Amino acid sequence: MASAHPSPDTARGEWSGAAKLAVIPLGKVFEAVRLPERIVHRAVASAERYTVSDRLARCLGDAPVIHDPGFRRYYALVPPGTARTWCEPIAECLGEGTYLGVPRGDRTEFDEQTQASYWALPMLRPGRLCAAADVQALVVAGCCPGEEDDS
Repeated sequence: MASAHPSPDTARGEWSGAAKLAVIPLGKVFEAVRLPERIVHRAVASAERYTVSDRLARCLGDAPVIHDPGFRRYYALVPPGTARTWCEPIAECLGEGTYLGVPRGDRTEFDEQTQASYWALPMLRPGRLCAAADVQALVVAGCCPGEEDDS
């Protein structure tokens, strides 16, 4: 994953400000499935941050997930190429040609003041990503029959 991050000098500049995000192009090193918060909370049967993180870790094998509380979304990082075969309209897979705001590695706690994105499940090691099948199972578990896509 280090190759996906800008150099340390660039990262400092990009990770400045309240949000502390670096904008990373998707598609080469990883892609991201944008999960509506309500789907994740239904799937794990909780909206409490620590419970959600613990249950996501079990469902997704401790693979990296970003939470954007301001927009009420989670982003599960998945292998490149996932967007080509992804078929869950309620949770879009963002791939090549898309950019994602990625928090600094030390942003692992919710900040009530800024509501900035943070790692609900931090990246434990470069290259470890969520399995698309696990993310899809999470989406299916969190969907209500007949639910429309309004992400």
